[in-house]
Amino acid sequence: MTSQELLDDIAAIRWPDGADDAAENRRAFVRRQGAEAEAHGPHRDPLLTSLADLVAVKKAADEQIRLLLAYGRVYVTPRPHTLESLGQAADLTPSGVSRAFGAKEVMTVGTLTDRRPAAVVADHNPDDIPGPESRRRCTWGGSRKNPCTEPPKYTVTDKSGTKWSCCDTHLPAYLRSRPTP
Repeated sequence: MTSQELLDDIAAIRWPDGADDAAENRRAFVRRQGAEAEAHGPHRDPLLTSLADLVAVKKAADEQIRLLLAYGRVYVTPRPHTLESLGQAADLTPSGVSRAFGAKEVMTVGTLTDRRPAAVVADHNPDDIPGPESRRRCTWGGSRKNPCTEPPKYTVTDKSGTKWSCCDTHLPAYLRSRPTP
């Protein structure tokens, strides 16, 4: 098999006939592979390069899906989307939706949209919370017999107005427990 046949086959698989701009995408792919061969030598494998490119696209899409799930569950008001509706749209089970995103994604969405979650979340400040336990560990998660030992990263407010320390692990559970305005 010649290298041109290999490139043509890979391009045909990635951009099948009938796809929008298939011919142009195929030509651009062949040009890019030629430029990479000149820059990195003829031993650069276009099949492995194509797989690596698609893995990067998949990872980026997965990240965007997690961010949109966090947005739909935490930021949409007056009522968040249900786990079921988000799961149907994302081809996940409801429990898969609840595990798909965490505190990192919730805070990233806030940064990207310049919004705050409907729940009250702030950076942890030991002076804002009474009690020695809340100063050194997460007091929102765990139980009396099995307390969470992770260091606090956030201060959260419960429905009665009481402030608690919260870690990255337990922030999603806190957000799910909050009514939206």
